Amino acid sequence: MKKLLFIVALLAWATGVQAGIRLPSHISENMVLQQQTQARLWGWADPGAGITVSTSWDGRSYSAKADRDGAWTVEVATPAGSYKEETVTISSGREKVVLGHVLIGEVWLGSGQSNMEMPLRGFDNCPVDGALQEIAESGRYRGRIRFSTVPKVGAYSPKDIVDAPWLESCPDNAPGFGAAAWFFAKNLNEVLDVPVGIINNAWGGSRVEGWLPREIVAGYPGVPSDSLAVSRIFEMNRPTIMYYGQWAPVRKYTFKGVIWYQGETNVGLDPLEYAKRMETLIALWRSETGNPGLPVYQVELAPYGDNDPDAFGYPVLREQQQKAARETENCWIVSTADLAHPYETAQIHPGRKREVGQRLSYLALNHTYGRTVFPGVAPEYASFDVDGEEVTVTFNNVRESGGFNLFDSIEGFELCGPDLVFHPAEARTQRNAVIVSSPEVKQPVAVRYAFRNFRPGNLAGANGLAVPPFRSDRILEGEIPANPADQPDGDFAGRWTGKAQGMGGQEMAFDLTFKKLADGSWQCEMPGQEPRPARVRGNRATVEFPFGNGMRMPIQVKIHDDGSVWVEMMGNPFAKLERK
Repeated sequence: MKKLLFIVALLAWATGVQAGIRLPSHISENMVLQQQTQARLWGWADPGAGITVSTSWDGRSYSAKADRDGAWTVEVATPAGSYKEETVTISSGREKVVLGHVLIGEVWLGSGQSNMEMPLRGFDNCPVDGALQEIAESGRYRGRIRFSTVPKVGAYSPKDIVDAPWLESCPDNAPGFGAAAWFFAKNLNEVLDVPVGIINNAWGGSRVEGWLPREIVAGYPGVPSDSLAVSRIFEMNRPTIMYYGQWAPVRKYTFKGVIWYQGETNVGLDPLEYAKRMETLIALWRSETGNPGLPVYQVELAPYGDNDPDAFGYPVLREQQQKAARETENCWIVSTADLAHPYETAQIHPGRKREVGQRLSYLALNHTYGRTVFPGVAPEYASFDVDGEEVTVTFNNVRESGGFNLFDSIEGFELCGPDLVFHPAEARTQRNAVIVSSPEVKQPVAVRYAFRNFRPGNLAGANGLAVPPFRSDRILEGEIPANPADQPDGDFAGRWTGKAQGMGGQEMAFDLTFKKLADGSWQCEMPGQEPRPARVRGNRATVEFPFGNGMRMPIQVKIHDDGSVWVEMMGNPFAKLERK
């Protein structure tokens, strides 16, 4: 009788009546684990079963107990990354699973919609620039870069397992690797010299609400969240299904950070809510990965104008993307305003994925890895001033960007006058500013850059990061910009003094007395100097100032919105002035 029971038990074990050890596809041979952290491993076994996990790199063993559903999780301490292949052994009772060819390095999640999904081989009629050569050379990164590509799996409740094995870099596998993530991974590997693993988890056509759970989406007006209502929507556009079908299976994995390229499907769908929903998604990632500082790097929507190149749906969504990055801690964004070929007006999948991935890598290398030799910021719009028929647009981050990439032949600028009709404009750089003018606009009231669905620009920092699209106005929201020609002169009359540290640490003193003459013109008096003409336009006064050795250069005195008055040099506040 005892012999019979033993045979029955043995047959049950051999035929899988007992659950045994079951693992998600990401916990497998060839996996890449995040270096120098507590990396999570998980799976399933018989309820109540003991689990032992052993790691070859330090000989340590970790224990866990499967819960009543059979689920278990352990966290293993990982060393510094290297190209040495390691082994993870998972055992429960008499069963043992040995995972070989494991690498320790940097692990990133790539997510979003089709422009993140887009593989090196491209889509039909949508090639990736230079992809064939990348595929041909991909074998050089065997043992250095590995990808796990999550298939499109929609669900209404959390899935445990999807078929997404880790693949080595080689010409047979590389055509299916996400292109933007591939170029990102290459640069990280080259600079950090450790293996890089990418879990590419994207679904073309997905909206941001697709990556959020039911309880959050239920609070969004007009967005269905129950499974029946969601099922009536075209699959790729469905809310919640990516959260349960694609995010749930990988959310326990230990990532260094996230690269995100999404937003096209949200154009026209509550676009002004996009920044808030993106901030919610980032908070969700950080909560569910247990990493409150998880870095996130976004990609701004590229120029696209299939239906109407001159419309404003895309630029409004781009503003929301920039807002989400600006208002979320440890979140950054790269602009793609210059990354569309002229013939790609109707191409929603532009081919220049190399630059997208490289720019993402530069930001990550700077902000996440502290490699400040790589750029971390691009020049960004700060303000504009009108001087006659010219507009001076000032920018932040110009010095940090090494200046601008162009002196002239700048594309993408537009000006409008009091009639609110925008016209293409010529532009040239001047220190940290851009001077913009158009023969068709005699009284400029607003300036825009790359602010249409398809209006590529070519302005960037000398560091290679593109200037994001911007507008100085809110005409689309019904606000009429003030005409500078109708604005009264600022209150400059009187004596103004102030000091600042000049070049070489020498103190510079300013003592300026502005007077408005009977004919309406202005002059400026300085101690020991003959009075000289001053030009006042609104809240800005310009006058020549003696800098020694007989040199005179124009300086600007500007009344800021808060009422403070500053001498500005090259568009930057230099010395604060007080009225005597």
